[in-house]
Amino acid sequence: MQQHYDVIIVGGRPAGSSLAARLGQQGVRTLLLERAEFPSLPAASSPIIYSSALKLLDEIGADEKAYARNTPRIHRIFADNSQFQLNIPLPDANGRDYAYAIDRARFDASLWDNACRFPSVDSRLEYSVTDLIWKGERVVGIVGQSQNGAEERITADIVVGADGRFSMVAQKVKATEHDVHTENPTSLYYAYWKNVKPYPEANEPSAVAYEGGYGYGLLVMDSADGTTAVTMEGQADLFAPAPGQTEAFYLEKLAANPKVMARLDGAEMVTDVRGMKRIGNKYRQPGGAGWALVGDAYHQHDPLDGQGIFNALFTAKSLAWAIRYFKRGQMSWEEALEWYDETTRSKTYGMYRQTLMNVKANLYDSNQQLPGWALTGIRWLMEDPTMADLLGKLMTRQIPPEVVTMATPAIAVGALMRAPLREFRKRWLSPWG
Repeated sequence: MQQHYDVIIVGGRPAGSSLAARLGQQGVRTLLLERAEFPSLPAASSPIIYSSALKLLDEIGADEKAYARNTPRIHRIFADNSQFQLNIPLPDANGRDYAYAIDRARFDASLWDNACRFPSVDSRLEYSVTDLIWKGERVVGIVGQSQNGAEERITADIVVGADGRFSMVAQKVKATEHDVHTENPTSLYYAYWKNVKPYPEANEPSAVAYEGGYGYGLLVMDSADGTTAVTMEGQADLFAPAPGQTEAFYLEKLAANPKVMARLDGAEMVTDVRGMKRIGNKYRQPGGAGWALVGDAYHQHDPLDGQGIFNALFTAKSLAWAIRYFKRGQMSWEEALEWYDETTRSKTYGMYRQTLMNVKANLYDSNQQLPGWALTGIRWLMEDPTMADLLGKLMTRQIPPEVVTMATPAIAVGALMRAPLREFRKRWLSPWG
């Protein structure tokens, strides 16, 4: 293996592997490093990926039959709570009208294998990066070692931190943080189950959001190999079980929802309970002299909107183009980093702000009691087909959040006009077909 590369990527989960694949497509000499082995579940993810993410995976040649093997296609997203019943059909985008609740162990391993097929990409699993090499103010390489090997020093023109929200690279370079939001912190726990009963309102695989109790919600998604991901997210101060009590806490919260418990009757939990505490909401400095950040190392936001994998894949795409511009002499490294930051923020910042508002509304303000007329108005709006179509386009990144915000008042007026007729049909005509 060489000891000098164009790019070293620290971290081989979706952001790192997809960046390596894009650099491999360009013939850039790349070293991809990952401290874990594959396949393995990460500590903190139970994701859904929509057509927007699938398109980015197509661009790097990732095999859908491999990363989504034996995983059902989800065509509808449901919300089931006391205020309204939401049924969102996923609109066609890029030739797909479905999503996957992916098995991250399979998904991450598949993306790693895809990156490693390029001749210009070298890779190492179970490899720990312990420090960076500096030349003056510039990062010029990494210090690391394999599981049973001696310490070694490998140099590169650029070192990329794709090592997650607690990024060692970000810490070593003292990357500044901005747009930080800690006012409504959340924590998340999940496990996979088998033999979960299907959602009664669907005759196909589904993803269903349920209300939980005070300050938290539940998400149940059909996943790979007959498993179902059962996830909960809530206010961080409420989601803080004592050491050794995480599983008991998780099961206690599930028990508070009769509809979820009815689906879990006779089911078996087949993984341990995993999760993340006090989820970050921030951007970091995109890079500096000889280094850059990508994925969660660069931008973190709450997983409530299900856009985490998309963000990882899109930041990798943007950074790959920035590196290309730099390598071809079209931009200085400083200009390339500025382009990378502006491009990524233009695609992610609107959804970031929308997600923060949704966290506040769904996990914090939802604890406030609204008058009956307001609840009826919310229900009519959320059950309106026009709103469902708009939300489906938002999930699949076909429209920005600003469009939903601008369109909502007009849809609300229409919903108030259409809802009484819909209620009449539901109550009086449905019994006769």
